[in-house]
Amino acid sequence: MSALTIEVLYPEIANLHGDLANIGYLAQCRPDARIVRTALTATPAFVAGPVDLLYLGPLTEDGQRLAIERLRPHREALQARVEAGGLTLFTHNALEVLGARVRNPEMGYELRGLELLPLEADLRMFGRYNGKVMGVLPEVGPEHPVLGWKSQFSRVTTTAELPGFLTADRGVGRDESTPVEGVRVGGLLGTSLLGPLLVANPHLTRWLLRELDPDAEPVLAHEELALAAYDARLRDFRDPRRWHRFEKVRR
Repeated sequence: MSALTIEVLYPEIANLHGDLANIGYLAQCRPDARIVRTALTATPAFVAGPVDLLYLGPLTEDGQRLAIERLRPHREALQARVEAGGLTLFTHNALEVLGARVRNPEMGYELRGLELLPLEADLRMFGRYNGKVMGVLPEVGPEHPVLGWKSQFSRVTTTAELPGFLTADRGVGRDESTPVEGVRVGGLLGTSLLGPLLVANPHLTRWLLRELDPDAEPVLAHEELALAAYDARLRDFRDPRRWHRFEKVRR
């Protein structure tokens, strides 16, 4: 049986907000897994052979440009992977590279994306949004909502028909006008949430491990501590006094 393979794209630039800890935690949960760290100068492993999970984390604006340049020759392979259901996790603004463009009209900035998804990202350099999000992923269940944070200059706009990663019970989604957060298409899980997401949400991580390897019972590293931290965080998120009046959808 081949080893579980997790590919991390461009970790030398896609490393903001501590989100590489998502991969560090998965590696601790599955110490037998093969972690492939693909540099900007290398051909991605998913192009040449099977990869169980493909991951790209947060980037600067220049990092987005570099990631798009490096992925553009492999656009069809990436599209085929997503459509075939190959698990792919893009966090924070990594999701934006899959859209049509990232733009800031006031600054005359426009970056053409990979155009795999019908979405655009608008940069608001003086309009950073910071806030919390709580919502349910059906496979994880309402008793264990996904908890995360947003800290972003950009807002994602798309059609209402594009499925979300989750629908927020509290907090905002793709922008302040909708509770629909992120994208879920085929095998792609795309979310603007920070955490790091998998460290902050052990029940989500357990589900992802089961999806990656249905024949193995998922084992969480530091399970007792991870669950205790989640339970404490969930109590905070369920306390209405912890929410600012701006952390809600404005219709």
